[in-house]
Amino acid sequence: MISSITLKGFKSFLYNTINFGDLTILTGLNSSGKSSVIQAILMGQQAIEKNESLLEGFGDFSELKNQYSKKLEITAKYIDTDGSVMIEEDKITLSGNPDFACNYISADRFGPRTSIPLNYGNNYNIGNQGDNITKVIEHFENEIIPSALKHSNSQGDTFYFNLEAWLGIISPNTKFKSVINKKSDTSYITFNEHRSKNVGFGLSYTLPVIASLLLGAILKKTVIIENPEAHLHPKGQTELARLISLVVEAGVQVIIETHSDHVFDGIRIFAKENKASFNEKIKTYWFELDEKGNTDVQEALIDGNGRLKDCPDGLFDQFEINSRHLL
Repeated sequence: MISSITLKGFKSFLYNTINFGDLTILTGLNSSGKSSVIQAILMGQQAIEKNESLLEGFGDFSELKNQYSKKLEITAKYIDTDGSVMIEEDKITLSGNPDFACNYISADRFGPRTSIPLNYGNNYNIGNQGDNITKVIEHFENEIIPSALKHSNSQGDTFYFNLEAWLGIISPNTKFKSVINKKSDTSYITFNEHRSKNVGFGLSYTLPVIASLLLGAILKKTVIIENPEAHLHPKGQTELARLISLVVEAGVQVIIETHSDHVFDGIRIFAKENKASFNEKIKTYWFELDEKGNTDVQEALIDGNGRLKDCPDGLFDQFEINSRHLL
């Protein structure tokens, strides 16, 4: 598990430390630094695994350094191994025994596709875009999930049955089929016997999100998801928040970046209905830019009744603002 990350001179961050809980919610205005926190986490993971930190497609350090800072530095600390990694422009420094594994689902994940290419070898990571979803489903379909995550509509306690049942929160009675054609190195997914392009974006966008959460519980990996609410109706977003909360209760660290008040309120409802100090597992951060374009981070607290304390201005208050205009 990641315990904290300190960002000095990184993009819009001058000097900020983010402390992570069992469940961490990153929210705020667009382009205010939320995704940059996730980028820094992934840079730390890559530094540990490959001894290199720059991520493909994000540019070099000259593009990543804050214009008001003379130095760029990222320091990530980890709970389980009492280790840390420091990334500077010219070197990587590992201390202790840092180890960090995560399932990361990007905001630009795959939508409906006629076919999905197969990854070779023993790669059973779901992929940042959910691009390895069919191989993951085949490999883990009979794995047993923690009992607390078993959906009431599931036919059993395996990964496959519960993946299908939780997908039913979006479209009730949905049956999906994952098909792999090894001779053509391709695969595809159907929903109720229809190709994915004929059933809209919600099912395809949410399948890797649910899969990554259930896999996190099986493999005990940190789960990081950008915009889990994408293409979901409000009820589906609220139910997905319940699954996120249940996965956290099962001992998995989850980090989400979200703009959804339905996801946020669903987590608050879970905190109220499960009073065993679940609220103490939650860290909520609001991001916005100051007049110079640097990130300001404020923490909001949730009490045992799901109510907000020390709530920053702008934190999921647009519904109330709009409602006042309609009175």
